[in-house]
Amino acid sequence: MAQKEELKPESLEQEVEELRKSVFKLLELFLPPKDVRKEIMKNLYTAELSLLKVFKTLLDYKVSQIERKIEEKEEKKRERVKKVEVE
Repeated sequence: MAQKEELKPESLEQEVEELRKSVFKLLELFLPPKDVRKEIMKNLYTAELSLLKVFKTLLDYKVSQIERKIEEKEEKKRERVKKVEVE
């Protein structure tokens, strides 16, 4: 019985190793060469950066609109409060 218990972990280790090797073989088939991978990653980062810049531009535009509205309301309040001096 002790021998069977020892054989199971070894066979399980072998199966795991074989699975690992087969997964690496599949990954090698699907992954492009290293140079192409670098270019793909560069393009992904560039795309992400461009998208974030678009959001930043839209956010800045919206902030400036809201700031202008606030300034206009403050100016209207100031105009109402102004006293006219009468001689």
